[in-house]
Order: sequence, then structure tokens, then C-alpha cells
Amino acid sequence: MPSARLRARLLAAVLSVVPVIVAAPAAMARGGAAERPNIIFFIADDLGVGDVRYLRDGYFETPNIDRLAAQSVNFSQAYVTAAVCSPSRAALHTGRYQARFGHDFNPGSAADIVQMALPASERSIAERMKAAGYRTGLIGKWHLENSQRQSSPLVRGFDYYFGFASGGNYILNLRDGDQTIKVEGERDRDVRSQGFSRQGTRVEIDDYKTDVITDEAVRYIEANRSADEPYFLVVAHHAPHVPLEATKKYLDRVVNVADPMHRVYAAMATALDDGLGKVLDAADASGSRRPTMVVFLSDNGCPEYASAACSNAPYSGFKRELREGGLRTPLLIRWPDHKAWAGRKVGQPVSSLDAVASMVVAAGLSSQLGELDGVDLLPAVRSGRTPRTRIFWRAGTDYAVREGDWKLVVTSRADGSPATFLFDLKADPKETRDLSAKEPARVRRLTEAFAVWDKGNVPSRMQGRLHDSRIAGQDVKVRY
Repeated sequence: MPSARLRARLLAAVLSVVPVIVAAPAAMARGGAAERPNIIFFIADDLGVGDVRYLRDGYFETPNIDRLAAQSVNFSQAYVTAAVCSPSRAALHTGRYQARFGHDFNPGSAADIVQMALPASERSIAERMKAAGYRTGLIGKWHLENSQRQSSPLVRGFDYYFGFASGGNYILNLRDGDQTIKVEGERDRDVRSQGFSRQGTRVEIDDYKTDVITDEAVRYIEANRSADEPYFLVVAHHAPHVPLEATKKYLDRVVNVADPMHRVYAAMATALDDGLGKVLDAADASGSRRPTMVVFLSDNGCPEYASAACSNAPYSGFKRELREGGLRTPLLIRWPDHKAWAGRKVGQPVSSLDAVASMVVAAGLSSQLGELDGVDLLPAVRSGRTPRTRIFWRAGTDYAVREGDWKLVVTSRADGSPATFLFDLKADPKETRDLSAKEPARVRRLTEAFAVWDKGNVPSRMQGRLHDSRIAGQDVKVRY
């Protein structure tokens, strides 16, 4: 743990840069700052829907996620817009399908990394919030900055940034009782680094990465608790993404988990859950000038290469695939007047884009919804039904469409020819029975719907990679 002196220096650094933005009155959103909530957007990384206790009785506990679920609306059929991190986050940070600006993939090459920055033509949610008088902070993972360091959070609407571009270690210096497990295909890390920078300056903090992010988020909230302006804070954790690394502190909390890989993953998820609890405590502490809206989700499903530890149950598929396991996310939204909606469940399909739109509306920016691809979910909560008719996904030439209970998935066989699948998710949520041959008219309609939707999109600026998979008994090569 950092010394008391180091903690004091870190707090002083945060306090010196956090409370700096006050918008001009002309930029203020309708209703004035005093009427708008603080907003915390809490993003987990590769957290499977089978790994949160309020959705499924897993092998470890998530009491703080469960606590938020009790205060929130639970969207039990929620999706992200991509099955991998960077494109999913491109949508989360713009409120628009990432295909609108050709951000289909995680970078697979040096050329891809050059294309990784958010285009200047795209207005970020942080930029919208900042113009509306919000203080804006990003703590944790960004994953939208290219090799030329263009599109830094600090030039995309965030006043304060403490985080990392993509990966890095959780533990800077291993100590007795800490444990790391290397998954298949994971590269060696000769130099241990957490990858952090603060306001553009590289820093390393000798503490567990998940705790570092949590502590920084709590300091930010405390520094802005009594400010005249509301804040928009993105807390983007790395956990429980690989590398699988856990400290003795958290491993001792999951001694009931016998399998070593399961235990390390459970310890990482426990640290994430603890972090959420501390953030909620800080947000709800006495002295806060306004209520806080909280949105919780994961950027995509858990990966196959860590499937011995994580779970997307009861769905099939993993990160990198357009099957349910790669795209489903736990989604909780705690509105400022959350007591009116606490514990309510919405069972219709919704998108992470809708969660972003709901934050924009809460900030008083309803007039900007026409520029986004999401819908405000609070009317759906009131009525019990969402206005969405279709959800689309695109990963290069691969794509998927959900309409009602039906889902079309189009990918490629090993020879490059199209592989088309149609599933009835109500009868077959694990996507085991391909009904495309029995329902040609439905396949045709959904294919045409995708073509119409995709017509105005930008071709992918990245090449992506191929991954061998198997869908409904057929060998395929999926793009990611």
C-alpha cells in the first residue's frame, strides 16, 4: 500500500487539477446545474453475465453489484455494440454505433493502431457534458488513442484523466502470497508496468491496479462533492480482463474456490466489486449537493481463453464473437430518483447505446438525442416496454441483427464463403439450432434491414483479425 505521505501527495495532485472547469452560462443545459445529477459511468472489462450474482448464482459473491442492482433498474437483455473492447468503447464514448465511423475492430496490426483514434468528426459524450457545464473525468481504461497519441481523453472532452491506453499489469511488484496465471496465447511481459498516466504524465503506483483506480475515483468524487457544477465521471476498470493477477489480500477472500485459475479470477472480480462499493459510498456520502445517477455495465463478454475461470452462462459464445456470450452485458441504471424504480426489471432487448442516451437526457441534453443512436430508457421503465425494434452489429463483413426474439448472424466459413445462421432466442437462447433454411423469408428481411442500416456507415478503417469458432455445429472464421 502507498505510504501516508504518498497518499497525501496523490490527493493533493488530484485536488490541484480536478476542480477546474466552470462552463459559461450560455453553455448550460436546460434547468441549470443545480437541477442536474452527478453521473458515474462504471465500466467493467470482459466481465461475463454469468459472473454477477444478481443474474446468476456463480461461484463467488458480488455483494456491491447486487447492492446496486437492488437500487437500480435491471435490464436482463442488454447488449453492447461489439464483442471486443475498443469498438465497444468507441460506441460508449460517442453514443453512436461505431460502424458510423468505421471503428469495427480491436487493432490487429501497426496500421490498425494508427487508425484507432476517435475521428475528429465524432463528438464525444464527455465533450457534450463539458459544454453543458459538467466537470468531466476519466479514470481507467481509454483504448481509443492511436500510436501518435492522438485522441487523448484530455482533447476529447475530459478535464481530468488518470488511466491507461489499453493493457498493462495489475501488480507492479509481486509480493509473497500474490498469484499470477498466464492464459494460453498470452505474451510474456518482461517489464511489469501498469501503464498509468496522470494528465498526460506517466506514473507508476506500487499498489494493486484495481485498488489504484478505485482510490483515484473516490478522491475525484470527494474533491467534487460540494462543487457548484455536477460531474460526469467514467470509472473504466481493467478488471477482470487478463492478465490474471491477484494480491493475497483478495485471494484470502475467496479461499473457498479450489481451482487456481478460478480463484485468481474470483479475487479480481472481488476487487472490482469492492471498488464499486467504495465508489457508491463516496457518491452517496453526506454533503453531496445533488443525487448521483450510476450506470454499470461490461464492455463485452468474457473471453474463451479465460473460460476456465469466467462465465457467460447461460449463453454460448465468448468475447470476439457475435453470439450472445460475446455481446450480452449486465446493465444496471440507478436514476437520481432511484427509489421510485429500485429493483425493477426490464426484460426487452436494449443496447449500451440506450444507457448512454439515458445519461445524456439526465444531464438535460434531450435536444441532442437526434445525433445519437440510443433511446432514453426511463420511459421504457415507466411503461415496461422498450421502443427498440432492431439492434445491429457489424465487424467488417461479419454482422448480426436482432429483431424481437429472432437473431441473424452472418460470418464466414474457412473457404471465405458466407455462413448464415438464424436463431429463435426465446426457444433457443444458447444459439444451438440454425433455422435459416426453414425461415428464408425472415433471413431475407433481416439481411435487407442490415443493408439499409449499413448503407450510410463508413467502411472499417481497420483490418481486424480472424478467429476459429464453431456456431451451431459449423466451423467458421469470425472477424474481430
